[in-house]
Amino acid sequence: MIGRRTGQVVLMLAGLLAWAVQFTIIYGATSTLCGLDRADATLLGIGNVQAVVLATTLAAFLAAAGALAWLLWAQKRTSDQAAPADRFMTQAGALIGGFSLIAILWQGLPALILPACA
Repeated sequence: MIGRRTGQVVLMLAGLLAWAVQFTIIYGATSTLCGLDRADATLLGIGNVQAVVLATTLAAFLAAAGALAWLLWAQKRTSDQAAPADRFMTQAGALIGGFSLIAILWQGLPALILPACA
């Protein structure tokens, strides 16, 4: 069973974890597909690399946005009764989640637009 503080830390870092997973999958899939000469193949009308990047970026964005929404809801619900450490973790998690959303889009959009194996 996960302790309360461990859950808070995981939720606080959820945006960064989503960004790290997106980064790993995008660059791993791109280098693998380019190395196997499969980047030009299409899946449902779009290139394999772009399909992987699009799906991964959407999943990471939704995961980070969900964690951010949960943190903002928790902050609003318990803003007066929470201990200072709990408020700090909620506010730091919201800040990290916001930056993570920007980083996920910042990383995903160029990978969609630029040629995969150039």
